[in-house]
Amino acid sequence: MPGLLAFHAHPDDEVTSTGGTLARYAAEGEQVVVVTATDGAEGEVHNYEDPEPVKARLGEVRAEELAKALAILGVQHSEFLGYRDSGMMGDPANDHPDSFWQADFQEATKRLVHLIRKHQPEVMVVYDPFGGYGHPDHINVHRVGVAAFYQCRDLARFPLADGDEEWQPQKLYWTAWPRSRVRAFAEVRHREGQISDEEYERARNGGYPDESINAWISVERHWQQKEDAWRAHRTQIPEDWFAFQVPAEQRPKVFGSEAFVRVAALGVSCTDVEDDLFAGLR
Repeated sequence: MPGLLAFHAHPDDEVTSTGGTLARYAAEGEQVVVVTATDGAEGEVHNYEDPEPVKARLGEVRAEELAKALAILGVQHSEFLGYRDSGMMGDPANDHPDSFWQADFQEATKRLVHLIRKHQPEVMVVYDPFGGYGHPDHINVHRVGVAAFYQCRDLARFPLADGDEEWQPQKLYWTAWPRSRVRAFAEVRHREGQISDEEYERARNGGYPDESINAWISVERHWQQKEDAWRAHRTQIPEDWFAFQVPAEQRPKVFGSEAFVRVAALGVSCTDVEDDLFAGLR
């Protein structure tokens, strides 16, 4: 059953950039699949008085948190690509032989190609070339995700495995934080006295220029699901987290849309700006 496949780096990333979109399309009856590249074992541990026992089994804990978050969002299909969290850029964890940053590019792409053939999405979502903020695992999600999108029908490079069927997704998007949202968020925090004038002026120039964004997906009706899914990632989301610094009554408006840059539309007629990732397919 064709639908949407969102490729993310760690458990909890699926909520931050696409949580509302996942919930919306799941509610509309689309098949929604989340593929997570790593186990998240290098993450922090919040909300526990004694974090050390949790840290010792963090990969397992975060898999449990991911399952809870996806259930809240209504997502029924989840896959792990099978790599270890690489940590932030420059961390010793970058060099771990099982980390995603050290993964053989061909092998990692083959794993994702197999999952694309298995779930047969029409639409894929990955990160931009900088991985949003320069995290090595996010950068590799971009590299591997784009390669798999374009190469999944290359049977010479990636022969069909048992159970595989040929498949080519038609649309590819990058996640994006639009400048208008970054500014709205900064304005709320500045008004509440949470950031200085200097921080406010700097923040106003963050994010993707709005004119570079091709898809604005309204998710205001699914905001509570998104917030609850964030909180399901207990180890990663502290009570004073940045999104929760916006007053509760203002959050649906500030975060009421998710934005994407359209990278490819194969055989699909598209308008310059869309309000539906499936535009041209339905």
